[in-house]
Amino acid sequence: MTQRVIFLDIDGVLAPIRRWDRYGDLNPACIQVLNEIVARGQADVVVSSTWRHGKTVVELQAILESQGFTGRVLDMTPTGTSGADRGEEIAGWLAEHDVSGYVILDDHADMGELHSHLVQTHPAHGLQSADAPRAIAMLTRPTGGRPC
Repeated sequence: MTQRVIFLDIDGVLAPIRRWDRYGDLNPACIQVLNEIVARGQADVVVSSTWRHGKTVVELQAILESQGFTGRVLDMTPTGTSGADRGEEIAGWLAEHDVSGYVILDDHADMGELHSHLVQTHPAHGLQSADAPRAIAMLTRPTGGRPC
């Protein structure tokens, strides 16, 4: 069965970064926007954030749920590839899984050829309601052929 997935960064997306030396807490308003994208895009979350290091999918699900997340954490992108950037980690995950649509929610733009699937957030504000329609459109767009 094919599915739709949201590759989720957390810092700068769900946890706005207020100051360079202090990363923020999860913001319930950002999580509500994520919930809308999950529900309307009928998608599951694959965590691509550094928050995945040293945590299980179950632990990540619990952390997000404790702040109001209503969706499902399906998986996380692979770690440990020396020097791989986030775009390469996501590409590696996509190579192993059959998806009908995906979107990348991240505050960094280094996604390489996957850039056409990126909804980039402003790190100080995180995910905003204005980002939802674009993310949902990317999830529900047919993924025929290679991205341009």
